[in-house]
Amino acid sequence: MKKISYLLGLFLSVSAVAQTNNNTATDTIVSPILAKKNEVKVDVLNGIAYGKLGISYERFLNKDLSVGITGIMFNKKSKTDDFLSDDTRTLIDYQVIPYVRYAMSKSATNLYYLEGFVNFNGGEFKELTTLNNGVADYVVVTRNDYNDIALGGSVGYKLYFKESFVVDLNVGIGKNLFNEDSPSTVARLGINLGYRF
Repeated sequence: MKKISYLLGLFLSVSAVAQTNNNTATDTIVSPILAKKNEVKVDVLNGIAYGKLGISYERFLNKDLSVGITGIMFNKKSKTDDFLSDDTRTLIDYQVIPYVRYAMSKSATNLYYLEGFVNFNGGEFKELTTLNNGVADYVVVTRNDYNDIALGGSVGYKLYFKESFVVDLNVGIGKNLFNEDSPSTVARLGINLGYRF
């Protein structure tokens, strides 16, 4: 029985050392991705679905932490004509989103992350006022511009191909802080395709 216990202990020790060596080898294999510190991406989901042009730049500070900025411009020509008559209260023109991300996964090729962001956003909002001319009620629509700043968070997932190409999925929400006529919340949603270098 002592021999079996001794052999089992020896086997477990060798396995632990082999696993440590294997992790080191794996880290060496994925190091080409970790050596690349810059990433640019284009948001294809919002481009196709909503006519938004979204471009992001991300800088990697270490294997777990990165900072970046996203700029989103809206092609609102098709929506502007309907804005006065539809149910939409706001029409967003732009968003500038600086962010910080923390990787929750150990793998460099596919990982989950948490993100905190600040969203500088602006556009138009409309107010509906009901008036009475003594005979009947009628509604007056007033268009105004707004600018606001939102704080928020999101979660995401990244998958790398050939150590350079990336698919980046993220979803989150932020709350506008200052202008009562701006949207109370702003969404952070995207499917981004990019390149890491």
